[in-house]
Amino acid sequence: MNKLILVINAGSSSIKFKLFDAQKLNVIASGLCERIFIDGVFSLKYGDKKIETKYPMPSHKEAIQCILDNLQQLKIVKNLKDIVGVGHRVVLAGEKVTKAIIMNKANIALAAQYNALAPLHNPPELEVIKIMSKLIPNAIQVGSFDNMFHTTMPPENYLYPINQTIASKYKIRRYGAHGNSYRYINQKMQKVLNNKKPNLIVCHLGNGASMCAIKEGKSFATTMGLTPLEGLIMGTRCGDVDPSIATYLARCGFKTQQIDDLFNKQSGMEAITGSRDMRDVEKFCNAKQTKALIAMKMYTNAISKYILHYANLLENKVDGIVFTAGVGENSVFTVNTIINNIKLINLSCDIKKLQTPYNDYKLISTPKSQFKIYCVRTDEELMIVNDVLSFLK
Repeated sequence: MNKLILVINAGSSSIKFKLFDAQKLNVIASGLCERIFIDGVFSLKYGDKKIETKYPMPSHKEAIQCILDNLQQLKIVKNLKDIVGVGHRVVLAGEKVTKAIIMNKANIALAAQYNALAPLHNPPELEVIKIMSKLIPNAIQVGSFDNMFHTTMPPENYLYPINQTIASKYKIRRYGAHGNSYRYINQKMQKVLNNKKPNLIVCHLGNGASMCAIKEGKSFATTMGLTPLEGLIMGTRCGDVDPSIATYLARCGFKTQQIDDLFNKQSGMEAITGSRDMRDVEKFCNAKQTKALIAMKMYTNAISKYILHYANLLENKVDGIVFTAGVGENSVFTVNTIINNIKLINLSCDIKKLQTPYNDYKLISTPKSQFKIYCVRTDEELMIVNDVLSFLK
């Protein structure tokens, strides 16, 4: 029997998935269910083939059934019993969950306590876990949480300076996100640097963006906070803003959901440039469009500020600055602009190295740079697969 592991990342209206060989850890198939609740679109890649089709998905249950049906019909999976484990990316389960856990009824209930802090991701993922448990009862269901890498942060980096009785009652603290990406980068850089306890400044720059200061191989500080809204400017999220904007808008008659949508879905790079895609923003900058140039300055200033802040937190003992995720891994323009924007630390990129294609990682700094700078391709799904394997073993 060819043992398989399925990795699931469910959102409010989509489900991303990857199917792995449990022995070789290679990806056999990957795909996406999107526009759930609307008209339903299913896409799948396997081998050198790719399919995309309309598929009715009135709920996440039909989307999961669509995935399993297609994997069997196309003979990618001969028998559902071959899937021995399902790894789920879940955003939040509180500060006490420091590693992946089996998603039994008790642990599903534990994660559900934090649904209000991650309303777009936690509820659908927990629902998918329940569905999977029924459809593939022989497979273990493992939860891998975005915040668990950040549970090593000291109190001065996760507490908010508000009434602590209220903060405790309502679970208000910095949780962080993108933990599986930071876990992968941390492990990868341990090998690259031959150092089990590296000090790193990691810039996870995608449509969702955050940064993390890793001190001696553990999360020490991160930009995302109570929710993924805090920190850097993102595709549609505002990042750091004056919190009184929310209360001012409330006094002006805005409802809670309107304010939430404004900050999460109608802000960021899209609000300034008209596009959430950094590839578009780069084109606009090259065309000297004023709004795009302003937005890029805002974006790079925010990242530069945190690089300097984290270098200070790490007492200037930085083994590497790492750029990862869609923008960080691929955008020569953005990474070069960020490095050139930093003046208080002597950092410099080798533009030829930055432009050189790579598979896994590459060193992009010059010998004169005070800190080494890398681009590293992250692999969050591999971390989740390894979490599942830890229970199978």
